Amino acid sequence: MGLIAEVLLLVTAVAISGTVQSQNSNDERQNRSGNALVFHLMEQLYNMKFDIAAQKKQIEALQNRKTMKCESGTAGQHKAPPPGWPYIENVKFKSPFEETPTVTYGLFLLDSLHNTNVRISTTVTAVTKTGFRVQISPWDDTRLYGARISWMACGK
Repeated sequence: MGLIAEVLLLVTAVAISGTVQSQNSNDERQNRSGNALVFHLMEQLYNMKFDIAAQKKQIEALQNRKTMKCESGTAGQHKAPPPGWPYIENVKFKSPFEETPTVTYGLFLLDSLHNTNVRISTTVTAVTKTGFRVQISPWDDTRLYGARISWMACGK
């Protein structure tokens, strides 16, 4: 027998006992007071039954939920004299994801020759559970000394 059933049985027994005692009593006010208390206790226990059921469902949902994780880092180069371009790096995650993560990234360093146009392309491709590929490429007359991205991968 579950705990709730045992408590309900106990409250029912107390209610019956209280009713019998109050029938033997001449004090009508005590009778109403005792019955109200028993009714209140039964109502509280009945409500607890539903609260416990809802909490069990929440616990099961949390236990079945896969945890989300994120990993971040940087990629790119910055040298003088200017390095060779395009820059390509295969980034490997510290630990693999269970599913292919979403990778977001942004350019956080750009150093170019002052008297030329700045044209740059950054791409992240080949995203897998274990890593991805970054390519940073200038074009036309752009002369780059450095370009770096910051990235974050999140998933299960």
